[in-house]
Amino acid sequence: MFERIQKETHIVEDRKLTASYDRFSTVFTLTLDDKILVSKRFVFTSKYESEIEVASKIYKVHVFAFILWRSKLTENNQVIIEELIPSRKRKSIGGLIYSLVVGAARVVG
Repeated sequence: MFERIQKETHIVEDRKLTASYDRFSTVFTLTLDDKILVSKRFVFTSKYESEIEVASKIYKVHVFAFILWRSKLTENNQVIIEELIPSRKRKSIGGLIYSLVVGAARVVG
């Protein structure tokens, strides 16, 4: 099913961290208790790293948005959240597989 905005909520330091991605405008947004911490458009770049503060702790947000989606939250080089938006990663893998199958069919056929 097609979703324009893919969204996932996580709990970090007893606070609600919400990551979302708008597929039309290519905007990645990270909010903490409804306050926007990160808003990044992926038009000309595919990699983004930023530091955010949650409950007096510094976390790093890593997003890679080229072909295969990857987004994670780390603290002191330890992964806290493996994937911020798992549905986005699944869709990117599915799209890549579909493209490879169609491309192979064109070459063979």
